[in-house]
Amino acid sequence: YAFLGLRILQGVLGSVKDLHVVEIGPGDFMTSGLALLAAGAASYTVVDRFVGDFSKPEAKEWYRGVEKAWPRLFPELPWPEYLKADDFPEAYADRVQVQPVPIEEAVAARHYDIVCSFQVGEHVNSIVAFAKMNARLLAPGGVGVHRVDFGPHDCWTLYRDPLTFMRFPEWLWTLMGSNRGTPNRRRYHEFCEAWEKAELKMEVIGRDLFVEGKVDYQRLHKKFRGMPLDSLATGTAIFICRKRTAKEK
Repeated sequence: YAFLGLRILQGVLGSVKDLHVVEIGPGDFMTSGLALLAAGAASYTVVDRFVGDFSKPEAKEWYRGVEKAWPRLFPELPWPEYLKADDFPEAYADRVQVQPVPIEEAVAARHYDIVCSFQVGEHVNSIVAFAKMNARLLAPGGVGVHRVDFGPHDCWTLYRDPLTFMRFPEWLWTLMGSNRGTPNRRRYHEFCEAWEKAELKMEVIGRDLFVEGKVDYQRLHKKFRGMPLDSLATGTAIFICRKRTAKEK
């Protein structure tokens, strides 16, 4: 949990050193932000309409755990002398910013090198706004990195068929749970279209498919049955979306 974001960004970019990073929806604790700063990121900004208490005792336990585990997991990256888990994030207002707003309202105080999210895209109200936010906040040549989990969440993971939660009409699905934490049920091809509409260059890595034979596609709600089969079969994917430079435009 604490190092997933950093590991994925390292896999895509090699290093986050001196880069300005925005993370959408980091969760209840700012563990990924601490890890990114430890790895050399210049700044870390949160955009989240449901901001947690990033300084509560449970959060501090996580931060101390990140600092303690660091030498073992990242021996090639010395922990920065300026960075103290017990003082994070309060003492680092020059490097850590929080925008407690929906993605539609996020503004760019500066343009960023990276906009990222991990298991967040499947929860946003509008994936078009999600994609446009990347285009709005990224500097030319900047990179959006987003891991999306298209599978079941919470109690729906108990069913053998991972797409059981897609058997219901939208009105019923909306009544079944709150907006926070409920998958928006948007599919892989819809994300691809959203990136294209935002005029971002996209590639996909880490795309995993559901186990063949487990999904009963005929029992999906009619809204989904006409969608591309390979899109419905996608369980997770990491989207890499690059903002074109002036020369590329």
